[in-house]
Amino acid sequence: MNELWLETYDKMSSSEKNQLVRCMNSLLSRTFLLSETYDDNEKLMKGNSDYRLVDLYFDWVHSYLSIAGWDLIKDRNLGVIYIESSYSYNRLSLNSITTLILLTIRLLYDEERDKLALRKEIPLTTGDVVTRLLSFNALKKKPSDKDLQDALRLLSRYNLIIRISGNWQDAQCQFLVLPSIQLVLEGDAISRIYQSLQNEEDGSEQVSADDGELLPGIEEDI
Repeated sequence: MNELWLETYDKMSSSEKNQLVRCMNSLLSRTFLLSETYDDNEKLMKGNSDYRLVDLYFDWVHSYLSIAGWDLIKDRNLGVIYIESSYSYNRLSLNSITTLILLTIRLLYDEERDKLALRKEIPLTTGDVVTRLLSFNALKKKPSDKDLQDALRLLSRYNLIIRISGNWQDAQCQFLVLPSIQLVLEGDAISRIYQSLQNEEDGSEQVSADDGELLPGIEEDI
């Protein structure tokens, strides 16, 4: 660490140091940090103090995490700070049903964003996801409650969606899709997976997607 890094650290208050430690651990376990978070008491999105602090000390946090091989990235347009690792063993592998659910949510998110251009977070229900998922004909029947719950809970853990009300497996369960969803699947990956589903429907040979096209640190299994 250089002198400037140490000088910056010494000037931090004790509360800032403790909060930054918590924020970095959250980034390492959840990948994404968003500028706004859902306040369950007030039932609305509010500014996230964790994001503001990491943004304030961005260069400091970037230097610290880079020692362990992590790159700290900021997308101001989306209001997202996130980490990427160049080491393949730090990538999360998703099973087929979770990959399909992730793709479905991303497609619904893009469609709704076109209608609600000023909103970054898009409201959906589990029923919305299941209805679109079954329209692909990639599944012969509705996913089990456990599969739905496990998949949506995993995406929530990585700050891609956040539950507002209900249980994940219930059709009426309401959740918000967060702008971080745009950083997980790139356009080419969406097209490849979607084409795979279309080919399955018409009996053609399945087209596999390149793992490297899913960002950051997430791999699909389809």
